[in-house]
Amino acid sequence: MSTRRFQKASIEELVQWYAESSIAYGQALEAADSRSANRAADKISGAYRELRSRDATSQLLPLLQHENETLRTNVAAHALEFAPEFGEPVLLWIEKRPGRNGLAAHYALKAWREGTLKFP
Repeated sequence: MSTRRFQKASIEELVQWYAESSIAYGQALEAADSRSANRAADKISGAYRELRSRDATSQLLPLLQHENETLRTNVAAHALEFAPEFGEPVLLWIEKRPGRNGLAAHYALKAWREGTLKFP
């Protein structure tokens, strides 16, 4: 997806693309489809960058309640940048769960605490 398309999108569209791409990312990882996972990750990053440029990242916070764990993990990790009081508790809970999301939450928290977490 081109930068221009992200720039022309509404905030609602960006949030929708972020959510859909996060879910697709998790599904691609489960299927060991790295090409699809990379495409989804690019869309997540593009949507997040555009939301940040519009000072609209808080629009992602309602997704912390979504049923999809990969989506919650992504939002919580990004929230460490703009609303750690919301992202950290979600990551602490997910970190205790088995599987790749638990591992991703663990390392996001570790990098954040060490000051090495970089956002797209």
